[in-house]
Amino acid sequence: MLALLNNTRKNQPKKTSGYNMKIFYLKREEDESGISGTGRVAQGFVFDNGKVAVSWLSEHPSVTIYDSIGEVHAIHGHGGKTTLEMEPDYKKAFGEMKSFVDNFDLREILGTKLTPDGAASKLIKKN
Repeated sequence: MLALLNNTRKNQPKKTSGYNMKIFYLKREEDESGISGTGRVAQGFVFDNGKVAVSWLSEHPSVTIYDSIGEVHAIHGHGGKTTLEMEPDYKKAFGEMKSFVDNFDLREILGTKLTPDGAASKLIKKN
């Protein structure tokens, strides 16, 4: 998250492939303005190029584009009264889990954990 906050327009890495967009929420503990309320007050996206779109979840909804997530935090953080909550990357997590399952070999793992002459080892060898 700190890496995202430190990105500015000048030092953002150039990405050659997409699908790195991140979803976040702004969660406000105290509403200084009396307009946006508390809790989840906005949702946003960090695009592959580092630009950020924020949509307010209030009675007066609006969408604003920023140059970086750091800019959003600087403007709307209110000294820590509003925090950025990044959504997990479910697509990436699914890919990692699928890769693990596809490459999982129970016999190989159990072979290192079971005694060779034990009942469980004999049952695995039999099947």
